[in-house]
Amino acid sequence: MEQNIPVVLPRDVTPIWITRALQANGVDATVADLTMETVGTGQLGETRRFHLQYAGATPTNAPSTLIGKFPSDNEVASTTGKEMGFYRSEVMFYRELAHRAVIHTPQMYVSEMDDDTLDFTLLLEDMAPAQPGDQMRGCSFDEARLALMEAAKLHAAFWNDSDLMAEDWLYVPEGAQGFYTTELMESSWQHFEKTYAHRMDPEVIKVCRKFIENHEAWNAPRAMPKCFSHNDFRPDNMLFGGERAAIVDWQTSNFLGTGMDVAYFIGGIFDRDTRRANEQELLHLYHNELIANGVSDYSFEHLMADYRHYSFAVLAVAIAATVIVKQTPRGDDLFMHMVSGGAYQAIDNDALDLL
Repeated sequence: MEQNIPVVLPRDVTPIWITRALQANGVDATVADLTMETVGTGQLGETRRFHLQYAGATPTNAPSTLIGKFPSDNEVASTTGKEMGFYRSEVMFYRELAHRAVIHTPQMYVSEMDDDTLDFTLLLEDMAPAQPGDQMRGCSFDEARLALMEAAKLHAAFWNDSDLMAEDWLYVPEGAQGFYTTELMESSWQHFEKTYAHRMDPEVIKVCRKFIENHEAWNAPRAMPKCFSHNDFRPDNMLFGGERAAIVDWQTSNFLGTGMDVAYFIGGIFDRDTRRANEQELLHLYHNELIANGVSDYSFEHLMADYRHYSFAVLAVAIAATVIVKQTPRGDDLFMHMVSGGAYQAIDNDALDLL
């Protein structure tokens, strides 16, 4: 649906603006008043919850709350989101793919971007009382199972989709992983090592150094199969509390080699011993769900090869993030946690041999 709803910042969201958005989506209601609260930590964008009060009778399809997403109020993070295409990726996912993706995501009311300023506005279903996950807490086995079932549905929906790959708005990286060039990784690593290395296991730092030294070769193009991937598939971007996990935050989504989301997710949700005890069962569950959703000619051995390769992807994301997003104390702890998890995952699966 062509909405033509104006792009606004949180302070500019008014009852009239939300009324217009709702009516464009078939909700015949008038918002009389609203209150706003901040949601999440906002490292790359700003998220708000809007509590709505209606004038007159309220239709049954009128939401009591909505979630809005906007550019970060931090200049570094906002520039990153715009120049690296993160904001556009999420806007286009909700506009073009969410209804086809099979994966469980919030209903979209507004998905608009200003092509001149690259500011954006998303207005989405509030999935409360479902609660966001927490990377630092990790996942239970049941939560991990729910998340990987969603990942398999997403990947199967666009498996080797050549028509989607040809869309001019979609980012299809030349290499194994998008956004993170060798130049960016080398410069980011200098900052990361100086700032965080003294707080981390020397074994992890050794893995990181080897990865950075070999990043260019590791990031070479991957052969088919490929699929549409979330690329920041971790508990902070999931909502738990129902029969299915809901997946949010599609800013780094793009089309690349298979195995990225699974490796990225499993490497950071458990302590090392728990991961090793559950890794194979979760990978088989994901693989079985792929097959059930129509994927063929993709053996479990092929998945394991992809899984080993992409165990390093989380290192790239977390190391680069320390210089391209807004810095927070929790963010610092999160990035060290992610890097450690990925490094141990690579060690335990003999992935260092790939470098």
